[in-house]
Amino acid sequence: MKGKPGTTIKTGFGNEAARPVISTRICTQCGLCVRVCKSFTIIEVDGTPTVVPDNGLGCIGCGQCMMVCPRGAVTVTGRKIGPGDSFVLPKKEKRATPEALEALLLCRRSVREFAAREIEKKTIDRLLAMSASAPMGIPPSDVGVTVVHGFDRVRECAGDILKVFEKWQRFFNPVVMALLRPFMKKADIEAFRDFILPATKMMIKERKRKTDLLFYGAPCVLLFHQSPYADPVDGHIACTYAMIAAESLGLGTCMIGTVAFALEREKKLKEKWGIPAENKVALAMILGYPAFRYTRGIKRTFASIIYK
Repeated sequence: MKGKPGTTIKTGFGNEAARPVISTRICTQCGLCVRVCKSFTIIEVDGTPTVVPDNGLGCIGCGQCMMVCPRGAVTVTGRKIGPGDSFVLPKKEKRATPEALEALLLCRRSVREFAAREIEKKTIDRLLAMSASAPMGIPPSDVGVTVVHGFDRVRECAGDILKVFEKWQRFFNPVVMALLRPFMKKADIEAFRDFILPATKMMIKERKRKTDLLFYGAPCVLLFHQSPYADPVDGHIACTYAMIAAESLGLGTCMIGTVAFALEREKKLKEKWGIPAENKVALAMILGYPAFRYTRGIKRTFASIIYK
């Protein structure tokens, strides 16, 4: 299995391969790095783990060989990672038990009413550091985050988005919707006609009354976007991790999907809010301290679970 020497899978930051190095001085030849390397950059040669840079896919920089080595004999450099990014995992007693994790997940609710309190930057930074551990396609991450921080900036962002919604109201009239019917799925037409257009119309109306029905007066909005080389769901996965991390920090959240549709069609807005033109906006997530706390949860289930 051969690839082009020195290159690997294309990402938003290039296609140069990372480079593993094995210290023969401390390597015990246990073979764990060979077993875990699925890009076939590290293979066994005459019983010895050996780095072959131009073999297989080329090193994608996942760092698993570095993480699995019991002696610390393997280091990986390149593709935005280095030996300094490796750390000792928390001890078992420091990790969340299944019961603690389940309790956290059960307590999370979508919050649309926030206290009049800003979020400190260090709290947002901690949340994002926690969220960056999300499993996102080919490592390392090709996901970016725009942090719209502070009540005033959030109101400004909401105003920009609502201007796009106003265009939709003018364009997607009954005649246009009828013409689009042969080119859209029935569910998409119904969602646009029966939810998106009425909802955005209400948002525009309430904005004039100083009521925010888009971001609900939150003090912070996180905009998740991803490189065209990323997996299409990477931004959604990162946002989901951010939502769970926020719950652990005592913050309330809610995902806002319509924002992505608006930003994707407005290049100038993407530029204004720090989103590269080629990147795809995945989700917006509002963030703040909840105005009140829920005392009860509600049971939810999947639409179906089938064992085959």
